[in-house]
Amino acid sequence: MRLAFLSDIHGNIGALEAVLADCDVAGVDAFVFLGDLVFFGLYPQPCFDALSARAPLICIKGNTDANLEEVETFTPRSEFERQLLEVVRDCAGRLTSDTLGTISSWPVAETLTLEGHRIMCCHGSPYHFNDRLSAPIADEHLARRVSEEPEELVCCAHTHVPQVFGMYGKPIVNIGAVGYSFDGDPRASYAIVDVGEQGLLPEIRRIEYDRERYAGELDLKARRMPLWRSTAYAVRNGMPLQDWKC
Repeated sequence: MRLAFLSDIHGNIGALEAVLADCDVAGVDAFVFLGDLVFFGLYPQPCFDALSARAPLICIKGNTDANLEEVETFTPRSEFERQLLEVVRDCAGRLTSDTLGTISSWPVAETLTLEGHRIMCCHGSPYHFNDRLSAPIADEHLARRVSEEPEELVCCAHTHVPQVFGMYGKPIVNIGAVGYSFDGDPRASYAIVDVGEQGLLPEIRRIEYDRERYAGELDLKARRMPLWRSTAYAVRNGMPLQDWKC
């Protein structure tokens, strides 16, 4: 069985459509989504609809998915936070109430069991969507805790940097980001995991799409909401601006 793991789409419908087309060519059987679907992108509802049409086995809540729940309660304490709230409200206002409710219901982590194999699915870590699992290991306590989980494989995201590595013997696949990357490669990133008699075999895939077209649309949006410049920069360069805070 071939599983596609997608994450950090961030409202980028062009990148998502390119990844889904590659999944069709690759013969993917089922999908898993690991969080951050709509916020900080121009096409939140179309991304939700396109993902939902593939009937993911699991959908995980990411940190920016959780931001949508804070629209009515968040109090800005700086100019940056004021602008950030404006962008969150803009995103939430372009989603249906049913979509908002569905995203709010997603878990922080969930175990997927297929053909006798168990995969831990999470955004940041099994414990919180803001944790970061990456190599080299930055948090020894977190790494040891993750390594003690019973699942054979941990699939995560959040860092926007795709990696396949180990934490004290526990295989980790950070699938990277569909919407925009932070590793210097601006192509969309996702992972395929083959599940079968040979175990769990992960592969990171990088997919081209019309980045300049989308970045141009972000430039236009940034005339009214300056924070969109950060997204446009990442789409073009595969790297965050130095002052990126999201």
